[in-house]
Amino acid sequence: MKLTRFRSRKTTRAITVLAAVAVASLFAVGAAGSASAAPLSAKSNKTIVNYVALGDSYSSGLGLKNFTGPAGCARSSNNYANHIANNLKLKLTDVSCDGAAADNIWKTPETLAGGSTVPIQTSALSASTDLVTITVGGNGLKFTDIAAVCAAKSPTGPLVLPPLSAFPNCQSYFAYAHTNFANVVNFSVIPDLRATYAAIRAAAPNAKVFVLGFPTIAPSAPTPTCFSPLTTANSYPFTTSDTPFLHGVETLFANAIRTEATNAGFTYVPTFEESSDDSLCVRHPYVNGVNATLTSTGVPVIDPASLHLNYKGMDFFADTAQPLIAAALGR
Repeated sequence: MKLTRFRSRKTTRAITVLAAVAVASLFAVGAAGSASAAPLSAKSNKTIVNYVALGDSYSSGLGLKNFTGPAGCARSSNNYANHIANNLKLKLTDVSCDGAAADNIWKTPETLAGGSTVPIQTSALSASTDLVTITVGGNGLKFTDIAAVCAAKSPTGPLVLPPLSAFPNCQSYFAYAHTNFANVVNFSVIPDLRATYAAIRAAAPNAKVFVLGFPTIAPSAPTPTCFSPLTTANSYPFTTSDTPFLHGVETLFANAIRTEATNAGFTYVPTFEESSDDSLCVRHPYVNGVNATLTSTGVPVIDPASLHLNYKGMDFFADTAQPLIAAALGR
């Protein structure tokens, strides 16, 4: 895939991204808002524009090829930051890292597989930083957990995971567990996003900051052929009734990111909204489906790249953000 390739995009309706659960504990993240960026008039003529890319696996490029930087960060030269930097001729410092939670952006060094750590990501920022991009919050949603817990045997259920096989779908399980995703977003996700955005502004006081959303995964309504079993490649193993439910959780998260980014004075990049026609229920989605194997006891082992951006999706992220960034840079 060439870094110079971009396509025009259509505007679509508002959308979302998922929330999640582990077998014993549930996690979710989200926040609301939207903002606009004025051109960097004083800096638009700079020979060098210093661009720092922050974020989690949706920024780093988990599942893509050509990894750079620490092995555990799954940081690919095919990610959207590299697309944008190459096309706009920016000086890129990419510190995005697979597994990064909100705290790892500004407060707690991230521990990678094997025990090594990487510094907090805001340590790459300074008063000379001109441009910042970020995706954050997805790891609070535990996508691989939701794939394991919510995966069903058929479009009408029940759930696959042996301890939960008595439940016909995720909605019934969440009701049993007294899980209220609106409360999780309001009392956990939003405070995390506010603290993260404030830390970015403090560390890069002169930068234009662009907050990308996440891609649509579950559509607002499934098609008759949407469901596919967990053990098939790039599957969509969620019930017909769970699909709009999961879409609603995604919407909570998307709205939270949009609102908090706007309130922070940052520019929200509407990747949720613009990918609503490219969910896992279409022929060529922007994300990988769920790829899994089952153990001898029937427990799903989920590929970490499941529900993450594929090459088409990463190209779309760059295509959506680049015009906004170019305008802010006066290019």
